[in-house]
Amino acid sequence: MLSGSELSAGIAPATLKLARGGQVRICPRSGLSVTANGQGLMLATGTGTVELDYQLNQQVADVLITPDFNVMLVGPGTFHFALGVNKRGDTCMRPLPGNVSEVTFTELLGTGVYKANPNQSMLFRGGKLASPAALTEECGCPPVAPLMRAEAQPSPTPAPATESNTPPKPDRVAVASNEPTSPLPPEKPGQVHVQVDAPFVFNARPGPRPYSVAKVQFSSLPNVYFVQEKVDPVVLTEKQPEVSLNAEAQKAEAQPPKPTETPKKEKKGFMGRVKGFFGSLFHR
Repeated sequence: MLSGSELSAGIAPATLKLARGGQVRICPRSGLSVTANGQGLMLATGTGTVELDYQLNQQVADVLITPDFNVMLVGPGTFHFALGVNKRGDTCMRPLPGNVSEVTFTELLGTGVYKANPNQSMLFRGGKLASPAALTEECGCPPVAPLMRAEAQPSPTPAPATESNTPPKPDRVAVASNEPTSPLPPEKPGQVHVQVDAPFVFNARPGPRPYSVAKVQFSSLPNVYFVQEKVDPVVLTEKQPEVSLNAEAQKAEAQPPKPTETPKKEKKGFMGRVKGFFGSLFHR
């Protein structure tokens, strides 16, 4: 991996192996940043836990940076310890088997300095080195669950049956199989075959046809008229109401009499007057 790489672990620990020897173990849900600093390394971590396990054979120094401290590892020496930071800002340190060198803590925002012995476990609360407390909780990666191997128990051996209590062995019964390629059971002499009469019904009528639902827009239909039966119209004629004779007589009496018309006198001409004159003479 290149200088400046950032690593993180998921639900299981991750291990960073160093080319110079040793390793750094990243605990679950923790992160680590690695940068080359000359012959030494600069490691940085946040909230989480890491375990350092390597040896410095030269006069070099590695630095582990946390949110509150600089942890100096000066060689030559052998370092194997766990260091963790929780969400409250408390920093714990616990030595692991093989740790024989001391480390130096320096405050980033203060002037406090503390040197931890190789076999000393401690807890710094609130990012301060003034009064380290005794470590009473776990500090480091959780232990790996042991592998469980399941062993199959031998089946119990049946007790041998005596000759007097041994029942006669029945004939083997062939069991029918649903597989089309299974062979037929072997026939035995004197075996009775069972025949079954069953009606065979064949229905040639096809099943229900599939249907589909179509959406039709009425605006796209042509302007047509539906075909209807042609019916001739019926015309009603008016009839005079039927009235009885008594009603007609009463109606006639109720109507006033029509006035008589006086005949008009004809106008006679000259010849008519002459004819009238001679008629009066001869009384015609």
